[in-house]
Amino acid sequence: MRISIAVAVSMAAASAGAVEITPIAGVQALGGVHFFRGDKGALSGNADAVFAAAIKHDDRWSFLPSVRSAYEGTRRVTDTLGTATPAQERMEHKVAFRAVWADPASRWRLKPGISYKLGFLKETADESWGGGLFDERLWTLGAEAEFLTREPHSIRASLDWFDASYPNYTSLESQAALQFGGRPVARELVGDKVLDRSGARLGLAFDMPVGERVRLDAGLSTVWSRYGSQKVVDEAGQFDADSRADFLTAVSVAARMPHEWNADLRALGSLTFGLGVLSSNQNGYDASRGAFLAKFYDYREVSVTPAVKVLVGPQRAPVAVDLSVGWRRRSYSGRRAQDATGAYSGGPLSTTEWTVASTLTYPIVKRFSLVFTLERASASSNQRFERYYRYAYEATSMLAGFRWDW
Repeated sequence: MRISIAVAVSMAAASAGAVEITPIAGVQALGGVHFFRGDKGALSGNADAVFAAAIKHDDRWSFLPSVRSAYEGTRRVTDTLGTATPAQERMEHKVAFRAVWADPASRWRLKPGISYKLGFLKETADESWGGGLFDERLWTLGAEAEFLTREPHSIRASLDWFDASYPNYTSLESQAALQFGGRPVARELVGDKVLDRSGARLGLAFDMPVGERVRLDAGLSTVWSRYGSQKVVDEAGQFDADSRADFLTAVSVAARMPHEWNADLRALGSLTFGLGVLSSNQNGYDASRGAFLAKFYDYREVSVTPAVKVLVGPQRAPVAVDLSVGWRRRSYSGRRAQDATGAYSGGPLSTTEWTVASTLTYPIVKRFSLVFTLERASASSNQRFERYYRYAYEATSMLAGFRWDW
């Protein structure tokens, strides 16, 4: 409601000639075939649409309302709060509003904002939209402060508060009769609000030139999450008085370098390194085997992604080819790998994923382009027990469609 009121006030002012409004829109729709874990392939598609407006109120204040909807029909494995869950389809709707204060005489920029997102995830083909176990409702409220160092480079700091809820979630364990020693199978996930969380995110980022051609982008973020209804599991598989709390720290560093052979042939290469560390006070208890797993959700993750974008043709409407290769490895310090029967092998659980992606964008007429994409993902793990979650899989998507930009 606050977003609608703010937009309405701004639009009313625009009609009086007090502000300038620049509409922004983009729609992309792709269809094709998708292969997952060796299946014969199924028709699928992705769609994404965003509508926004850049509203300049005066020399200092601007407003950026936006609406975005996205659909993903390609089957993937989604990491939902530590559970590797195969998702048949995903859909997301998001409304956001951001104000920007930028005094021409100052090098500071202040950007408060608010957003609300509805996320839907279908684990099976016959599941209805709105009834998914991991459907999400997410509120975010925060602000960013930006300091211009050397145009167009800057240093940015942000602080956000968020509240996430999963209205349909009730764990299968909390409904099942299967117990061991009078205790449900997965103690920490028993209940209907155990995934609901709230918390804060602190972010720091900067970009700067390195020499004449290279640009360096770096970022650090820390997210604190509290699960108010999820109690910590002790060594006996019982709950203590503390609630689960997670700290996720992520660091990324990217080097980008453009190259121009001539006016009609240009390229932008990049190399991105990422590091993520999750620390949680929550433990795991495998009641079927009487095993206590301390720090069950803790992990370290390293990723490397080289990419290149090649532009052929005129500056305003070039043919674009994007290529990227990604490698990611995650190691869980508190989880032990299991064999095919579920017996623990003693070593820490780890997963490795390779991704290869390519996209061709071919302009047809003004604002309208054809798009062709090819994506391949391959994940492996020392975890052989996959009765409930997927750790090793292969997926390929070949899609074609169009993109319209305004």
